[in-house]
Amino acid sequence: MTPKSTRFPAVRGRRGRPGVVLLALLMVLGLGGAHPGSAAADSADPPGTYQNPVMDDVADAFSDPSIIRGKDGYWYAYATQTSMRRDNQGGPWESQHFMPITRSADLVNWTYVGDVFGPDNHPEWRDFKTTYYWAPDIRYVNGRYYLYYSVAGDDENTIALATADHPAGPWKDIGHPVLPYGTTVNQIDPSVFLDSDGQKYLYYGSFRDGGIQAVRLNEEGTAPTGDPVQVVGARRGEAAYVVKRNGWYYLFYSGLGCCARDKGAYPVFVGRAKDPMGPFTDAEGVGLADLNPGGTIVNAPNGNKWVATGHSANVVDKSGQDWILTNGFDRHESDPNWGGRPTMMDRLDWIDGWPTVRAGAWTSEDRQTAPAGDWGSGSTFDNGLVDFDILGDGSWTTGSDPDSGRYARGRSRTAVPRLLLPRRAPDGDVRIEADVRLRGDDGRVGLVLASAGRSNHAVAWLDSTGTLSVEITRDRKVVRKRIAHLHANTDPRSWHSLTAEIRDGAAYVQVSSAMLDMPLAELKVDVPEDWRRGGVASTRGAGEADNVGVTRLHTPVTAKQPDPRIGARLPEYDEDFDDSRLDGWKWFGPADGRVADGQYVWPTQDADFSGKGTMASALLRDAPTGTYTVETKLHFPISDAPDGRSQAGMIAFQSPEDSIHLAPTRTGPSRQAFLWIGRDRDSWPEMQLGPSADTMWLRLRHTVDPKTGEHAFQPATSRDGKHYIWGGVWHLPAGSDPSIGLVSLAGKGVTARFDYVRFYS
Repeated sequence: MTPKSTRFPAVRGRRGRPGVVLLALLMVLGLGGAHPGSAAADSADPPGTYQNPVMDDVADAFSDPSIIRGKDGYWYAYATQTSMRRDNQGGPWESQHFMPITRSADLVNWTYVGDVFGPDNHPEWRDFKTTYYWAPDIRYVNGRYYLYYSVAGDDENTIALATADHPAGPWKDIGHPVLPYGTTVNQIDPSVFLDSDGQKYLYYGSFRDGGIQAVRLNEEGTAPTGDPVQVVGARRGEAAYVVKRNGWYYLFYSGLGCCARDKGAYPVFVGRAKDPMGPFTDAEGVGLADLNPGGTIVNAPNGNKWVATGHSANVVDKSGQDWILTNGFDRHESDPNWGGRPTMMDRLDWIDGWPTVRAGAWTSEDRQTAPAGDWGSGSTFDNGLVDFDILGDGSWTTGSDPDSGRYARGRSRTAVPRLLLPRRAPDGDVRIEADVRLRGDDGRVGLVLASAGRSNHAVAWLDSTGTLSVEITRDRKVVRKRIAHLHANTDPRSWHSLTAEIRDGAAYVQVSSAMLDMPLAELKVDVPEDWRRGGVASTRGAGEADNVGVTRLHTPVTAKQPDPRIGARLPEYDEDFDDSRLDGWKWFGPADGRVADGQYVWPTQDADFSGKGTMASALLRDAPTGTYTVETKLHFPISDAPDGRSQAGMIAFQSPEDSIHLAPTRTGPSRQAFLWIGRDRDSWPEMQLGPSADTMWLRLRHTVDPKTGEHAFQPATSRDGKHYIWGGVWHLPAGSDPSIGLVSLAGKGVTARFDYVRFYS
C-alpha cells in the first residue's frame, strides 16, 4: 500500500546572488551545484532489500538527516545545505540546496522534492548570501510542521525555526532566532522533544565547554523559558536526539570526528534519564556530563568502508521496527576534493533497555533486509474505501485536505461505533496504525485493536477532551476500560497518530503527534487473540482517519553481538617490568622513562609524532602474527592532569605517520579515553571510548582484513580489569606488521605508570 499522490505545495525557487563567506567550507563538504534528478533511488535493489548509502540515486551528499512520516503517508527527510550530487560540487552559491527535502514511500526509494529555503523565502533577519543552513530537525505538532535548524555565518551560530502546513513546504521562518546568540555553547544541531505534559524541550550544542545543553521552550516552541542545563560533558558531543521508551528518556548524541574520512569516527552514544532535563547516565551508571563522561556506544566504525557514521535520527517502519539514519564517509574515496557525506540507514535494536545498531554489528556495507515499507493490509484512501469492510451501511465516506490528501470520514450520527476494517489483515501479533482526528465536540474516533462483528470489539478511542480510552466491548457492553489523559494543549481536531503493537494478546497503545517515540499517552490492555485485527472506528460522525494499516509485528532482536573473544596468554611476549633489561623491546626515538618497583614509570613528553617540534618516543616490541590482543594496566592521574592533551597508553606503530594509540587524556573540563588516529597532538581526537579513570586497563585487538591485508585494531577500556567496553575499529595500511608498545606524550605534567604488558592469542 503506497502513499497517496498528493500534489505538493509550491516550493520556492532557488535563484540568487553567489555568496563568498562560506564557499570554501561548502566546497570542502561537497556543496554547490545544480538541481538533482528526481528519479527514484536504488532501482537496482532487489525487492525487500537495500544497501547503504540510501538515496544514492538522488543524493551523493545528504548530511545531518532528519526524518518524519507526513500525514500524506510519505516519509520526508531533510538535510544540511548541500550540492546533493558529486558532479555539482563547487558550484555558485545560488545553485546550492538550502536544506533539501526528499520523500519516500518505503524508506528505500527516494525522490527529490525541493528545498526549505531560497532567495524568496529565506529568513529576513539573516543575509541570504552569507548564511549557511545546518542540521534541520523536523517535528509535527497540532497540525503544523516545525523545522528547527542552525544558522551559521560571519557571527556566532544560533538556532532558528520555520513552519509549514505540509512537509514539502512552503516554509516560513518565524522572523527571529529561537536562542539568543552566545559563545559558551556552540549553538547548532537542534533537536526538540515534546513530552506528554505538553512541555517542549530543545537540545543543542557542539564541542565547546558548554557541551550539549537542554532548555525548556515556551508553548509556541519559539523561545526558551528558564535556564539551560548541560546534559553532555564539555567538548564531548553534538547532534542530540531524544526519544522516550518505557518511562525512560534516551539522549542520543555523536562524538568527535565528524568530518574527515581519513581519521573520523563520529560514534553515536546514548544515555538515559527519568527526566528530560537529565541527568543522563549510560549503561554503566556513568553520567554523560561527568568530569569523566560516560556514554553507551550505539554505533561506531566496524572495519568496513563506512566511517564517521554519526549525527543520528530515528524512524519506525510499518512493522514497528526502529531504524537509525546517520551520515558517513567512504574511507576508500579516491577524490580528495569530494567531502560529501551520504545518508546511511540501519536497523536499531533495543536490547536489555539499550539501543544498538544491528545488535552491535554497527553500520552495514552489504545488502540488508529492507524496512517494512508496506502494510500487510490497509490504505491511504487514495483509491477510496475499496480495501475496507464497513460495519454499518453507509457509515463512512471520504474527504480530502492539502496536508493528508484523501482520507476516510465517518458520517453516521448515531452513538453506536461504526467500524472500518481493512480486508485480509494479518492476525496474531501485529502493528496497527492510523492518523486520526475529530470534527466538532461530539463523538469519538478510534483505532480498532480487534473485532468480532459489530457487537464485539476492542477500540482505542480519542475524544474531544483529549482523553485516550481503550474499551473492550462484548455484546455491545463495555466490559473493560482503561483511560489516559493527553495534555491540555492537545488539539484532537488536528491529526494525531494512534498506534498499537499486539504481542501475545497484549496491546500496547500509544497516541503521538507523529511516530517519533514522543508519546502523549500510552495504555496497555489484553485483547482476544482470535478476533480480527485492525481498523478505525467513529461515533456520531465525528471521526476522520488516514493511513490505516495492519502489518505483521517485527520480531525484536534480543541478543547483542558478543564482545571479541580473548584467547590464551602468550607469555613469551609478556612484560612485567620486574627488571630493567626489557628483553625484546626497542625504542623509536630516544629512550625515556625507567623501571621502578615493578612498573614502567614514564613522565609525559612535550612531544608528538608530527615532526613539527620534538619527535616523541615509543617503547616498542614485535607483536604476534594474525589475531591477538594486547593489554596493559595503566596508572595515570588524569583527574588532576593539567588542561591540555597529555596522554599515555598503548600504540600500534608502523611509522610516525601510520600509527594509532589508545590513551586517556584531558581536554578542558572533560577526561576520556580515545583511540588517537594520526600523529599530531593538536589533531581532533578521533574515536571516543568508554569513561576514563586514574587507573585503567587498556586493550587493543589486532586482526588482518582478509580482502585488503589491512591491519585492523579494536580498542577496549576497563575501570576494574574485568568488564571491558569495546569501541570502534580502525586500520593501519597493509604491509609490514605493526609493532606494539607504550607511549607517554603530548604535553608535560603527568606521570604514567604501567604495571605490565600482556599478549593473548
